[in-house]
Amino acid sequence: MKKTFIYLIITSFLLISCSNKEVFKEKTKLKEHKTISLNVYDFMLVIDSQSFSMPDYLGFETNFLIEQLTEWGNKKFKVSGERNSLSLIIRKFSLEKKNIKKYKGLKKIFYSEERVEYDLNLELSLNFIDVKTTTNTLNLSGSISFIIDDSHSISQKRKFLLASYNELINKIDKRLEYELDKEIFSKFRTTL
Repeated sequence: MKKTFIYLIITSFLLISCSNKEVFKEKTKLKEHKTISLNVYDFMLVIDSQSFSMPDYLGFETNFLIEQLTEWGNKKFKVSGERNSLSLIIRKFSLEKKNIKKYKGLKKIFYSEERVEYDLNLELSLNFIDVKTTTNTLNLSGSISFIIDDSHSISQKRKFLLASYNELINKIDKRLEYELDKEIFSKFRTTL
């Protein structure tokens, strides 16, 4: 009887610990990017939600990467001017299947059923408007490809997508800093 009681207690703890397992929203830490100080008094982040094509089947909610992108935009620019304005417009943000390779025969047994190549695309526009209402526009776009096997777990798929997203943001960020160092945008920078 004593053994049965101990067995019931251990089984109960195992069942309770498995059933009460909470799913935490995945937090990511983006690489800290150098903040750009701008001579603008008005900064607006515009998101065109119709241009988003981000499927949920890789384990993310649709809004997760959009929130990360918004956070990057808000941390990237420091507004410290008394005139001029800036609009950061996210024109396109999509994840598309590029190529699907299906394995057949013995390869299907040893590998997985298919490998899918994805393209993660991002297009941004920065519209600088000076006091004379002259608009200077900087268009940036980037794309990165990655491959996921269907044998990967959802957490592995998330890691691949998140790593690709971080790499894409790093490339866009470097290109943005390079372009803003050009003479045409120098009047909008407070520090070079």
